[in-house]
Amino acid sequence: RWPAERACRPFALRRFPDSMLSPRRDTYVPEGEAPADTLLQALVDPSRPTFLFGAVPPREGTTLAAAAEIGEKFVARSRALATDGFIVYDIQDEAGRTEEPRPFPFKKTLDPAEFGALLQRRSGKGTVVYKCVVEHGGDTFAAWADDAVTRHNHRCLNLVGGATSAVQYSGPTLQEAAAMVRERKAAFGCVTIAERHAKKGTEHSSLMAKAEMGAQWFISQAIYDTEATVKLLNEYGALCRYKNVRPTKVVLTFAPCGREKTLRFIRWLGVHVPQGVEDAILGATEEERASRTKEQCVKASVSILCNLLREILLNTAAAGVPLGVSVESVSIFREEIDAAHDLFVQLQAIMLDAHGSPWKVQWVYCVPPSAEERAAGRALAAAGPDAPRVPPEALVAAARAVPRTSMEVASFRVDFDRHQLTAVLVALACGFVMGAHRA
Repeated sequence: RWPAERACRPFALRRFPDSMLSPRRDTYVPEGEAPADTLLQALVDPSRPTFLFGAVPPREGTTLAAAAEIGEKFVARSRALATDGFIVYDIQDEAGRTEEPRPFPFKKTLDPAEFGALLQRRSGKGTVVYKCVVEHGGDTFAAWADDAVTRHNHRCLNLVGGATSAVQYSGPTLQEAAAMVRERKAAFGCVTIAERHAKKGTEHSSLMAKAEMGAQWFISQAIYDTEATVKLLNEYGALCRYKNVRPTKVVLTFAPCGREKTLRFIRWLGVHVPQGVEDAILGATEEERASRTKEQCVKASVSILCNLLREILLNTAAAGVPLGVSVESVSIFREEIDAAHDLFVQLQAIMLDAHGSPWKVQWVYCVPPSAEERAAGRALAAAGPDAPRVPPEALVAAARAVPRTSMEVASFRVDFDRHQLTAVLVALACGFVMGAHRA
């Protein structure tokens, strides 16, 4: 539990998906509303920040059962985080990005839409699915979009272009991919990179053009320097005021780092990390670096990233650009994965505090899956990938086939089957009799 009350802007708990937990879900979802639709509402709502947590699909070749176990562990660890949803990244080789060797070897992963659907079903929260649109032909991307929207019920896709303009790609352009997504009645966002604005000074115009193309949100690259980000947000807000349009939400991404190799990889991705920040994390001298533990280094990075967010909020308060927060771990090291969870909690408190009105994060009792639902899940997993796919509507109908009685009081909601309800009533009656006898 992380019960917290801060001075921050209030928004109705019914509009904050993580303020309540419904039965067998990690988040409150209104009856009849899909998790992807709930996430989309959070992304496009300018009156409140959006909070996301990133995940990377398992390696290509991972079995369905192993992928389900990995997804289950990720969801279990993320239950304590008040997220609106998850991000599932599309990992590419990006060989043309730079001449520097890649610090971590590239390994293909499972389809992000497939893994995102697994997280979505298990957690009850929507996922933003990244997709690099230029790596495959137009027909291939169209087939992928059909599969992501119709089969996996995704509504939030984040379209990514090529890593460099020096390479001739075979896939569709960002504009063509956006048109395909709109044809399928799904929403899409794009990536924004503040380092491009520091070099060219045109990223704010690019955001405007992508918003006019239909982008409903932007997700930044990992941030380790505030100067370019502050300049981008202020100039984008000024451009929106000049054109008399509402700014599109920008989700700021942060990734903790506690190792020199991880820091090299972050730089390889194109993130600008000032030398002073590196020295503060790893140590300024060889003696300091040798004496610091990995836990001390990653703890220092969490503190620095929290200060970066405070600085961004302070210097962009007049920009008028709605913001959100996303946290990811770019490595597989245990201390950096643990730090990502701690960083999310702290960044969320900072972001909400900046709104200036009371807020709280609240958990309520959650009923575990019934025996019938667990048996159906085991049967589905044992069937394997070649088995005919059961429509989600059929699974929901099967889960609701057992007669149940619902009781809801304020933000506390519990579901009982008839046997459980009888046991509760008997216990209450016994307690009443014992209390009357003592009186």
